[in-house]
Amino acid sequence: MKPWLILINDFSHDLFTGLWFGGFVTMFVLRQRAADPALDGGQLTLMTELVDLFFWVTLGSLGCIILTGVFRFFYYRSWDGSGMKHIKKRLLIIKHAVLGTSFLIGTGFVVAWGL
Repeated sequence: MKPWLILINDFSHDLFTGLWFGGFVTMFVLRQRAADPALDGGQLTLMTELVDLFFWVTLGSLGCIILTGVFRFFYYRSWDGSGMKHIKKRLLIIKHAVLGTSFLIGTGFVVAWGL
């Protein structure tokens, strides 16, 4: 891959990760506020529409994260020559295991809240 495509792909991967997390947190906050009995019908309708919007933003972001991650995995692997290759590889595996678990759990909540 050309360096500028790698840069755009990396930026997109990180951007969509942030959007996914922001959408998840927003849905959580909206659901907590929607449980307030003091809300009138219009406010509750607005919150329901916002949860629907963030449901699709979150799932769309997750799809983009996976797509850009696939490009990162298959099209380039650059490790520096400083002897840190094995440590970086192990940390990358741990990072993706932790984030992958949080994505599965978080997306499960998003799907449960959005449907």
